[in-house]
Amino acid sequence: MAGHSAEKLAIIGAGNVATYMASVLFKAGYQINIVYSRTLSKARRLARKVNARYTCDIEEVDSDTGIWIFALTDQSVIEMAGKIGFKKSFLIHTAGSLPLDIFAGHADNYGVLYPLQTISGLQPPVNKDMPLCIESNSRRGLARLELLAKSISPVVYEVSSEKRMLLHLAAVFACNFTNHMYALAEEIAERAALPFEMYHALIMETTQKALGSGPSKSQTGPAARNDKIIIQKHLDLLSFSPRAEAIYDMLSRSIMMKEQKTVKSNNKIKYKEMGFFKEELKKVKAFAFDVDGVFSDGILLMDPEGELIRSMNIKDGFALQLAARKGYPIAIITGGNSQSVKKRFNILGITDVYLKSSSKLDDFTRFCDKHNLEPGDILYMGDDLPDYPVMQKAGFPTCPNDAVPEIKQVAKYISGFKGGQGCVRDVLEQVLRVHGIWMEEDTFIL
Repeated sequence: MAGHSAEKLAIIGAGNVATYMASVLFKAGYQINIVYSRTLSKARRLARKVNARYTCDIEEVDSDTGIWIFALTDQSVIEMAGKIGFKKSFLIHTAGSLPLDIFAGHADNYGVLYPLQTISGLQPPVNKDMPLCIESNSRRGLARLELLAKSISPVVYEVSSEKRMLLHLAAVFACNFTNHMYALAEEIAERAALPFEMYHALIMETTQKALGSGPSKSQTGPAARNDKIIIQKHLDLLSFSPRAEAIYDMLSRSIMMKEQKTVKSNNKIKYKEMGFFKEELKKVKAFAFDVDGVFSDGILLMDPEGELIRSMNIKDGFALQLAARKGYPIAIITGGNSQSVKKRFNILGITDVYLKSSSKLDDFTRFCDKHNLEPGDILYMGDDLPDYPVMQKAGFPTCPNDAVPEIKQVAKYISGFKGGQGCVRDVLEQVLRVHGIWMEEDTFIL
């Protein structure tokens, strides 16, 4: 223990992380000089465990204390940093979501010691190989931090503030959100008077597969196999808890979207055919489309008269004309006001053209009312944020390959084609095929 006796530490905080850090550092031979907490009883409790003084007055922390370890909430660290004026002290915080420079201007030497582990008051971490992420504003400070960290765990990484933020975000998914799923499972099991212990083996098996084969390859369940019947049954069972129902629906959609996008062949990403949604496609009675970024590639040119010129795919036009001829109501809803666009679609047999649409959802509703349709009857394709409200309402929201991330998130199907490069033909053809009318005799008549 004498190896670290020259380095005096102040522990700022007395919660779960502070208690853990103080305990393991004390056990490693560091001298805990003082424990500070705004609650005196908590400071006293921790101080007694590590043979230290305690205080609820930050001014009583000795200025010659070499290392100050801040194990507080993010906001408390920010507030406390402004009260520190000891330039010669080495200030360290333990947060995953705070940048290194939170101490800039308050000390000459500062750093981060972030334990990638869940630490609660129920049970201290038992893994001796807990990853510790360190960062400092100087090479000397980094060396001090590395010595400190390696006295606790042999697994130490130098990680920048930017990467640590992403690491912390991923940890929330891997740990906090996962644990919340366990809590929801426990609630549901209780409704059937079943003990949560029944799930222990399943949880262990799932974890081992995720660690062994990787989480993407280990995904199973009704959403992964697109079992809409089971999914709907589960949603019906969750009617007692709108919160759990919403989470189940959101996660199922996320899994289905990922499974749809990540079928690989020869190391190239391919997209599942819309036959993956065969039963849903049978319910499609009408179509609605945005223009720019869907029929066109989103690039606009201007002629000498000031008219915007768009390039559109001829194959999209043929499929649109065929669908109209087969009797499908089709709406074009665009924020643009080009008469040439309207003329183009009128020639193809499309009469429901909504130009200069300030609210696409309003025009979508007008289209539904006009043709006595429900939103669930309609396949809609959009590519950018103005399409988002309609995408949420439409029964089968789709988008081109190059749509913005928010639209891809809400889409049930993402075409393998970009805007202006056949994405409209893709969805129209798939629907007409599933209805058995793609290759009928009149298909060959212009």
